[in-house]
Amino acid sequence: MLILNLDNTFTVTFRPNSSLTANSKLKVILMLSIIPILIGIGFSMIGVWLVMPFVGLELAALAYAFYYINSHENDYESITIDDEKLEIRTCYCGEVKVKVLNPYWTKLVQRDLANGELELGLISHGKEILVGKYLTREQRETIAEQLKKRIPCFRV
Repeated sequence: MLILNLDNTFTVTFRPNSSLTANSKLKVILMLSIIPILIGIGFSMIGVWLVMPFVGLELAALAYAFYYINSHENDYESITIDDEKLEIRTCYCGEVKVKVLNPYWTKLVQRDLANGELELGLISHGKEILVGKYLTREQRETIAEQLKKRIPCFRV
């Protein structure tokens, strides 16, 4: 989570947790691939070659899992508030969407969900935009307090 205050502008950016570096991902893929390949070769050598298609299927599933992880590696949400606009920028799978709201007409809503999570939404002109997708409950509570201080309808 990154918070910037420049002049009269408040910007916060949320990113998903990504604990593996590119080099670490390669090592994990190799470690998880070598074991089934060696087992498949061993069974093929004793005549049970029908195991090999299932080894290929397992490797394809592993490759897809890491492809999915890599495709979401650069996802983020960003909220920028200044005197004239409240901008919500989301990047999902490389596709950037920008929604601009009037901060004077925007309301922050917080809902406690049945699973114990907190849901944050920004409502303006009858449309709700959920924010804080990559945050924990505690982080959402902190961001809610920060947004309440900066959205004009919450200022005292």
